[in-house]
Amino acid sequence: MQEKSWELSKKAEKIILDRVKDRLVDVVYREDDADEFARIARERLGLFYENLVFAALDLGVKKGRALEMGTQFGLCAISLAKQHYDFDITSFQDSVRFTKSSCSFAEEDMVDERIEWVMGKHESLPFGDGSFDLIVSGFDMHHWENPVQVMSEIGRVLKANGVLLIADFRRDAFSPVVPVLKAISYLDRKHKIYDEMRHSFAASYLKSEVLELLACSGLAGCEVSNDAQFFYVRKAKKTKKHVMAEFSNR
Repeated sequence: MQEKSWELSKKAEKIILDRVKDRLVDVVYREDDADEFARIARERLGLFYENLVFAALDLGVKKGRALEMGTQFGLCAISLAKQHYDFDITSFQDSVRFTKSSCSFAEEDMVDERIEWVMGKHESLPFGDGSFDLIVSGFDMHHWENPVQVMSEIGRVLKANGVLLIADFRRDAFSPVVPVLKAISYLDRKHKIYDEMRHSFAASYLKSEVLELLACSGLAGCEVSNDAQFFYVRKAKKTKKHVMAEFSNR
């Protein structure tokens, strides 16, 4: 199938350009000492990824092919593999270091045989049209170099009746979580965790910006919602109320 070219609106182009500096700084931070950050993310923030998987399962698909799209350290794929559903699970990553951490965590949780690890560029997914029944992406969108192209690729590989859930930070929601992030940094003696998260929020989007980007992509028409900390892009068979965890020191 010939790739469709998605034309950016001037507004969408400005939204992406305005985030370039923060995105690049965030990429540097997440690659620096990635192994240690992976451990902290798994121990302190793992509940968020688990909740995201449960929320995705509530949208109406319980079997088939599932794609974890770029979620750091494979935490969504691992959480999904722990559930008693009949999914063939693929985790798509763009970082060798993060893929190694993902494989290590999956082995520790004894689900590594249930997950296929694939590496590449988000903007050119190595999968056929309509390959997946479920796609979930946790807190990765702010890393995408061309979010409109990535959204269009997601729309291409998702089945017509498939389910999608993308969650990411809201740029305007950093202040309420500052005390907790500082506490995590102190408890783990890893003071850069605060700076890394600060840049992640700075590189992320507002709900209105997400709607503009979606309108230019192959995911136009998806539902977008937000809570106090995150926004969510959904395409569902059915909806069911779910509650995402607040930031916690657990």
